[in-house]
Amino acid sequence: MRILVLLLAVGMLLPVDMLIAQSGRTFDPADATYLWPTNASHHLTSTFAETRSRHFHAALDIKTWGQRGYEIYATRDGILHRIAVSPTGYGKVIYLKHDDGSYSIYAHLMSFNEELQQFADSIRFAEDFTPSFDRVVEDQHIRVQQGDVIAYSGASGIGPPHLHFELRRPDHSPFNPLQTNLTVQDNISPTISGLSVEPLSPQSTIEGMKQVYTRNPHRQNGTFHFGTIEVSGAVGLGLDVYDQSNGISNAYAVYELSLSVNGRERFYSRVDSFSYAETHQMFIDRVYPLLRDHGKAYQRLFVADGNTLPFYRTNRQQGRLYLPPGEHAVTIRATDFFGNQSTAVVNLRVKESATERFTDRPRIFSPQKVREVDINDWRWFDNWVMIPEEDYREITVATPDPWRLSSHREEVIIDLKTLDNLFMNIPGMSPTIFHRMVPEQKGLITSVNRQAMALFPEHTFYDTVSVTLSSKRFAPDSIKVTVGPEAYPVDKSYELRVKRDSMLTDTSGLAFYKYSKRYDNWYPVTTRFTEEHIIAESRTLGTFISRRDTTAPEVSRPRLHRRPDGQWLVYISVTDNLSGIDHERTEISVNDRRGLAEYEPEDQRMAYYHPEFTPTATMDIRVTLYDRTGNKTSETFQLGR
Repeated sequence: MRILVLLLAVGMLLPVDMLIAQSGRTFDPADATYLWPTNASHHLTSTFAETRSRHFHAALDIKTWGQRGYEIYATRDGILHRIAVSPTGYGKVIYLKHDDGSYSIYAHLMSFNEELQQFADSIRFAEDFTPSFDRVVEDQHIRVQQGDVIAYSGASGIGPPHLHFELRRPDHSPFNPLQTNLTVQDNISPTISGLSVEPLSPQSTIEGMKQVYTRNPHRQNGTFHFGTIEVSGAVGLGLDVYDQSNGISNAYAVYELSLSVNGRERFYSRVDSFSYAETHQMFIDRVYPLLRDHGKAYQRLFVADGNTLPFYRTNRQQGRLYLPPGEHAVTIRATDFFGNQSTAVVNLRVKESATERFTDRPRIFSPQKVREVDINDWRWFDNWVMIPEEDYREITVATPDPWRLSSHREEVIIDLKTLDNLFMNIPGMSPTIFHRMVPEQKGLITSVNRQAMALFPEHTFYDTVSVTLSSKRFAPDSIKVTVGPEAYPVDKSYELRVKRDSMLTDTSGLAFYKYSKRYDNWYPVTTRFTEEHIIAESRTLGTFISRRDTTAPEVSRPRLHRRPDGQWLVYISVTDNLSGIDHERTEISVNDRRGLAEYEPEDQRMAYYHPEFTPTATMDIRVTLYDRTGNKTSETFQLGR
């Protein structure tokens, strides 16, 4: 075998905090000359700081036309800092460290250049055919020069074929690569497609409603007009906007946003850089209810509580609008990196806040027909919740102060700000208690039946919110746990613990799954076991169910494939009905020669990879495949060239 087995001084991935550069020098992206990193195109599919599922996009994505195999170049001289292979995230990725301490990252690669590929293969084959790894390797002193071919473009990890090109400062904070000499052709102004208005207090209304309100504009003489919107109380605006560049239809993030009221600036944002410690604050930079429920990335034109991002210039109200009664002219401007600008206007007609009608102390209703109530159908805000009257009549609420309840049209408002340990008896959910969670403090809440608990580390939540937990057994080995409401984004992973009893002594095939209402599907959650508990880890609130997976994964007939770089692979389709594929345990051999099993989850396939593999007229293929709960499938195939 030609594979170089190298003895590495780094035996494991270093903790992130040890990777942080300790340079005290001032770094200026304009001080260096960067090379465009690929021959695929000079077009972008995504820009810096766009919305992603749980974070800001930290790079430029460069278009590769849905193809693999384009050359990837070192943008500057440097040393190989880190190299990794994974079926998720960045996939196959190279990190270069430049002589000034800054970094460039090249992700979703098909393969590395010959030297780096041999280096990566030596790690994986030497470590018992491990398909994935992540190493800091500066001690190997592998240097590259600007313009060297370091890899080939691909689609590894998440997403279709493209190059993720990321630049970082010496402290590892990503910055916009367009701040360097790199550029694209763009003389197209942003398109403004929607305005949102959020109520910021229990007394606030928008067009008579206490919910997030949206409106589409009409365009006239180049300006986007939203007409007149009637509001009362404190409100916050948000904008749905995208940019484009010449010769391509992809939609991008804008660079700058500003909001003025009656000619005075109230809010301004510009995104040049951010830290990875703050990247999950994307949830509160965006209008989270619209992002969660509809996938719409409206950008807030005010700074939400808990937001520490360095993007903003605001007034004392942080961009929130506390306007006196009357007519107020609002102007919003969106600008891309190249100075192309669009303007939107809206007239806010502000009315006096209506006096809320407060209820008497809550009564217990006894409806003739009890129906289930879902708390996620209520409208939750940080400091209050609106419950439909028909739901409110199904539940029992106990508060120490009747003045914490008021009514609006056919809804009941509960002011949560000073209500801790708020008891509710909710049909379909069982009795539960809502606890106030303070970001700066650890939190522990338990179900009323003491069967389950949730442990929240400090700064799990961005602001003080009310959270509850309930549990209910609906089968001998299946427990439903609800941690909610789902309306609140979560910044850190928290633990969900369920007590093990005589029904849960057998943990074979057992794991927790989270339900997604938006996609109507169940997704596996990281699960582990102690003598006393079943423990799940999650970064979202919601409904979780323990389920037992006893069905083995399936494999189907393999096929040959030759990559653009000439490397032969064998593709094998794989599926699993519940817990998902455990790619780390998969074994594949061709003619009794074991190779690396590279998992491509988005295509639901495993790839047999061996650097010396050449197809023969007849090939015997053996596959051993596991799912995440240990169910196993072994199959043998014959494949002809």
